[in-house]
Amino acid sequence: MTASSRRLSALLGAAAILAGIGCTSTPAEPLNPAWADVAPIFRGECNSCHGWTAGQTGSGYRFDFFDVTPTACGDAALALGTGVILAGSPSAAPLIETDVVAQSGEMWPRMPPQPSAALPGWESDTLERWAARPVKGPPPSGNRPPTYTITNFPATANAELAFTAVIDDPDGDSVLGVIEVNGLAFLMNRPGSFDVSFASATWPPGPQDVKAVLCDGWGPASIVQVPLGTVQVKH
Repeated sequence: MTASSRRLSALLGAAAILAGIGCTSTPAEPLNPAWADVAPIFRGECNSCHGWTAGQTGSGYRFDFFDVTPTACGDAALALGTGVILAGSPSAAPLIETDVVAQSGEMWPRMPPQPSAALPGWESDTLERWAARPVKGPPPSGNRPPTYTITNFPATANAELAFTAVIDDPDGDSVLGVIEVNGLAFLMNRPGSFDVSFASATWPPGPQDVKAVLCDGWGPASIVQVPLGTVQVKH
């Protein structure tokens, strides 16, 4: 290879690298976004404040679920609690629509609050378009149900029934759960680990069935209802 050929090869290689950098493209913006399109944006950009801690960090606006109803979540809907406003609420959509883009006379959008960087254009456009017509739509293709792990589940209980439950979702969705036994419920309002405890001193002796219900908000197909086991109450 001649010197000029080597120089040409090097220039072409550098051009290819620069072209690769310059051709990085943003995701295509859906014209009619549904919850499956915007939930990942909320998860990545908003839910550190507007997730399960929204009551303390997000003015009560919780955007890790579109809605939470008994139809969508079964008994796990109990874990949501009260006083939170979900993304699909009629009062949430107008706020989302106006807060992620700078309004007339403003230099900066209200959300995310400074000094955080503004959302990339494709994200704010998608949220704004969705908020103008906030639909839930079907779950993402291949959506998987939540998962659970139970450790230290006892065979017997006297004054207390206690064990550890860990709930999560393989798709990164948020999760709600409830563990039920003897007419009582232990609520789990987020993914993660929980030290489950029931005061069982007054329970009648004999077997008690323990079950769990989990949901990721997508509806009946992703509700997990599972018997955790039977505990013998002995006093």
